[in-house]
Amino acid sequence: MVWHTLPKPFLALAPMEDVTDTVFRRLLLEWGRPHVFFSEFTRADRAARSTPDRIPPRLVYSAAEKPIIAQIWGNRPADFSAACRKLTVLGFDGIDINMGCPAKKIRRIRAGAALIGEYDLAASLISACRESTDLPVSVKTRTGTDRAVTEPWCEFLLRSGIDALTVHGRTATQMSTGFADWRELAKVVRVRDRIGSEAVIIGNGDVMNIAHAHRLVEQTGVDGIMIGRAVFRNPFVFSPDFADVFRYPFARSDGLAFVEHHARAFREQWNDRRNFESLKKFFRNYVNSYPSVRSDLEKLYATHDYDGLFVALEELRANNDSTSTSA
Repeated sequence: MVWHTLPKPFLALAPMEDVTDTVFRRLLLEWGRPHVFFSEFTRADRAARSTPDRIPPRLVYSAAEKPIIAQIWGNRPADFSAACRKLTVLGFDGIDINMGCPAKKIRRIRAGAALIGEYDLAASLISACRESTDLPVSVKTRTGTDRAVTEPWCEFLLRSGIDALTVHGRTATQMSTGFADWRELAKVVRVRDRIGSEAVIIGNGDVMNIAHAHRLVEQTGVDGIMIGRAVFRNPFVFSPDFADVFRYPFARSDGLAFVEHHARAFREQWNDRRNFESLKKFFRNYVNSYPSVRSDLEKLYATHDYDGLFVALEELRANNDSTSTSA
């Protein structure tokens, strides 16, 4: 089973909608890979309709990205059963149930973090997965909705027979505000050990780099660390060579080259199957920390297709008045 073959502590890339697609994951393979990937956040009913010839973009992956876990969300056990059967055929290494998405539109339909405390429904979803696949089943959740209920909620999940549990150290109403409380992760580990569960515990929330991840492991006893937003500040966050760097400042010429590299890979993979505009959230990954960064970003953000972006990049490279050294 994948969770018990990973080194300890291990690093995982958080599933992020319209961010951690197969293109970005393959770029991370070049720059410093995590030990395990997750797919993007995918609706269970859409996963259930997938076939080897017709795979939803959020579930597309390459063999080089394995091990990779498919994360699904929803609130209908039948959808989860059908999704697990299809995801097994597609070759994923595990199934992860999202019980932690704090977005209001997801919570309004009784999914994501709205499942926290919904013991009967949560149990039904977990059972539906476990009965429909031989793959390991895991859950990603938060410490609570409006207040932390970490211990009773996580004990329930661990007693349900899941193979791994990821906990983000915030409540749903906190969204991404405030600070993740890693003391709650230590509580999860103690609960796991007290009840004799063999599930792997993964901590998530505000992890800055590899050095920070290892300190959190020492402080809490978690088996693995999931990193999300830090990958925007430093695309090399999973590389040991950059373990102590929170934000890696590219030289201007290198940053522009990385934008083009990402854009060409994105176009080759998706063409018009995914929105060009979603690429823009990556620009600050690469274009940062030099005097002309604001004007450069304005020019890049003003583009609305690949040809326009590549023209803008050429014009920026031709602008010899801008500094090409990092701050």
